[in-house]
Amino acid sequence: MSGDQPVPRATMRAQLRFVAIAGVGLFLDGYLNIVIGLVVPMLGYIYFPPHGSVPAIKGDEMKGGLSVGMVIGQLGFGLFGDALGRHKVYGKELLFTIVGTLLVVLVPWKGISQEGVVAWITCFRVLTGFGIGGDYPMSSSLAAEKTIFGSRAKLILTVFACIGCGGISASIVNTILLRAGRQSIEENIDHLQWVWRILLGVGIVPALLTLYARLTMRESGPYEKYVATETGLRGPNKRGLKEQFEDFRVYFRQPKHARVLFAVSAVWFLFDIAFYGVNYNQSIILKQIGYGKGKTPYETLWHTAIGNIIVQSAGYLPGFFIGIFLPDWIGRRAQQFWLCLASSLLYAIWAGVSTRKKTPVGGLMTLFTLAQLVLNAGPNCTTFLIPVEVFPTRVRGSAHGIAAASGKVGAILTAFAFGTVVDHIGLPGTLGLFAGIMALAAGITLMIPETKGTTIEDIENDKIFGGSSVFQDDSINSTPDSLMKGTNPPAETMRDFDDKRML
Repeated sequence: MSGDQPVPRATMRAQLRFVAIAGVGLFLDGYLNIVIGLVVPMLGYIYFPPHGSVPAIKGDEMKGGLSVGMVIGQLGFGLFGDALGRHKVYGKELLFTIVGTLLVVLVPWKGISQEGVVAWITCFRVLTGFGIGGDYPMSSSLAAEKTIFGSRAKLILTVFACIGCGGISASIVNTILLRAGRQSIEENIDHLQWVWRILLGVGIVPALLTLYARLTMRESGPYEKYVATETGLRGPNKRGLKEQFEDFRVYFRQPKHARVLFAVSAVWFLFDIAFYGVNYNQSIILKQIGYGKGKTPYETLWHTAIGNIIVQSAGYLPGFFIGIFLPDWIGRRAQQFWLCLASSLLYAIWAGVSTRKKTPVGGLMTLFTLAQLVLNAGPNCTTFLIPVEVFPTRVRGSAHGIAAASGKVGAILTAFAFGTVVDHIGLPGTLGLFAGIMALAAGITLMIPETKGTTIEDIENDKIFGGSSVFQDDSINSTPDSLMKGTNPPAETMRDFDDKRML
C-alpha cells in the first residue's frame, strides 16, 4: 500500500502467499524455457555421436514443443476461466505441467533412436506447455482482480517476475549439477543423462508444493460481482461457453476494442520473436560471441552455464524487477514504446559490432546483457500487464489468452527458424532482423490506450475507451490502482487475501 497507513500484517502475509501460489506457474515457464536451451547440447553429446550436436531442425522441434502446447493452453484456459470462473479452473493447468515434465524426464534410458528421443521430448513438452500456457490468463487475471499492494501493476508484475527467478534458478541448478558430476562426465559422456534429467525434474518440486493451494483457491471478488451475479445481459447463474462466446462477440464487435486486442497481440507476437530468439538459443549465441566454447564437451557446457548466469544476473533477472516500478512512474504505454525502441537500437549496435572479427568477447557479452535488461524491463513486463488491465472481467482471461498465444506463435516461429536463419544470414543479420521487429513493435504500441491510474471500476465502465460498459449500466465500487492513496481497502476485498483456504 502507498500512503500514510501501513498494510495490515495479516493482509501482507496473505498477499505474499498469493504471489508464491500464483507465481509458481510462471516460475516453471522461466525455468523450463531456459532449461531446454541447456539440455539440447547435452542430448547432442549423448544421442548424436560422433558430431556431438543435435541437428538444427530437431533441436528446434524440442525447443518449440513447449510453445506449441502453450498456445493451446493460453486459449483454452483463458476461455474456460472466463466462462466457468477462476476458482473452478485454477490449479488444473499445474497438473498438466507436472505430468508433462515428469514424462519428459522419463524418456527411456536405452534402446531409443535419435528420432525417438526427439519425438518423445517434443510430444511431452507440448503437454507441459499446455499447462504452463494455461497459467498465463489465469494467474494474470487473478492478480489483476485481487486486493492490491502498492498498485495493481506491482502485484501483477511481481507475480510475473517469477519467470525471471525460474530462469536464473535453471542456470544455477545446471551449474551445480555440472560441477558435481564433472569427474564422472569427463570419464563417460553418457553420465550427462543424470544431469539433464535431474535438471528438468527439479522444476516439478515447487509445483507439487503449491498444487493444493491452487485447487482450493476461492473465486475473485470482481468475477463474483461483475460476472457470476450477471448484473448485465442475463439472469443469475446462467453461465457457460455459449454465454462466454456471446459476451466476447458483443464486446469485440466494437472496432475500438478489436483494434486494441489486435495491438496487444501483435506487439506480443513481435516481441517474442526477438525475446525467445535469444533465450531459446543462449548456448548458440554464447558460442557465436566466443564465450560458450571449450576444449572438451564438459568445458563447453561449463562455459555456457557460466555465461548464462552472467547474462541473467546482470540483465535478465534485474530487468524483471526494474519493470515492476516503471508502469506507475512513466505509464504502461510509454514503458513499452521507449524500451522497444531502446531494444531495437541495442540489437542494431550488436549486429554492427558482430560483423567485426576482432570485437572483444567482453564487449559482446555487455551488449548481450544490456539487450536482456532492456527487453525484460520493458516489453516483457508490459505485454503481460496491459492485456489484463485494458479489458473488463468478462473477457479478461480470453483476451489475455489470445494476446499471450499470439506471443507464443512468435516464439514458435523463432524456435523453428532461428537455427536456419543464422545458418543463412549469420548472427549479425539475425540481430539486425530483431532490431527491425522491435522498432515495429514500438510503432504498434501507439494504438494501445494508457491504463495508468485506472480502477477495476473504470475498466468495467470502459472509461479508458471514452464510454460506458457494453455489459453493465450500474458499476460496483472497487479498489483503486493506488489503494486510494493511504486509505484502508474495503473489507470485502480484504477477505480475498485473509481466506485461510489460500494455503
